[in-house]
Amino acid sequence: MTQLQKLMEFRENIHHFKTQDPGRDKIEKILKDAHSLVPTKNNLWAYNIDVYGPQHNKEKEIVAMQTVTGYDKRNFAPGGQDYGNIDKLKEIYKKWKEGRETLRDDPTVENRKLRAKYQGFSFNEQVTAPYLLVYYQVPGFPTEKQMSKNYKRLMIDYKDNEQWMISASMHGYGTTLLAAEQGLHASFCKCYYHDIENFTNILSPLRHGYKNVAFLLGIGYKDAELPYYKNRNVPEYDEIVTWR
Repeated sequence: MTQLQKLMEFRENIHHFKTQDPGRDKIEKILKDAHSLVPTKNNLWAYNIDVYGPQHNKEKEIVAMQTVTGYDKRNFAPGGQDYGNIDKLKEIYKKWKEGRETLRDDPTVENRKLRAKYQGFSFNEQVTAPYLLVYYQVPGFPTEKQMSKNYKRLMIDYKDNEQWMISASMHGYGTTLLAAEQGLHASFCKCYYHDIENFTNILSPLRHGYKNVAFLLGIGYKDAELPYYKNRNVPEYDEIVTWR
């Protein structure tokens, strides 16, 4: 197995991170390398990345609550019967976390199934990683430095929403591999509901529309003591790839 294959195998979308801080310098080095090495169409960065470090733990917990999953999750979304009932959501989130913590002492399959949800709800806890990256859309114009180097504005002025998301996704995956090289896990999240009334700064780009945020990416050290469900039901190679 090549080194690249090892990094790709190491990368996985985990749910639980340690609180241990990998250090801002290490994260910044990863992001600078991704900026230099990952390709972007026409050198146009029609997206920005906000980085929320360990000092934003409270805000991340609010985001985690907005990632609520389960059959009744829409109850907390706009129009739902529990919309705006933050106290109820906080209590569910608290009880769910307490239940998950018991798995450190008893990680048996039976207990794992029992503690997977609380009252039918669970959460995408990876958004509470020490470092949380928010990839969101910005107008697709050259930067001031590009303009100073005679990069003509009209050459890359387009309004195709798909282009920026493709570039952001490529950057995100490149970042996960560079993180893996440093022994860090990077986990994606796109599951959260649109709640204008209870936004934190982290999700504020959603004010411009749900598609304005490509995804959130948490980076840190994996908490291996907390198991979680992994969906391994993937299609077969020949169901996706066709040789013509």
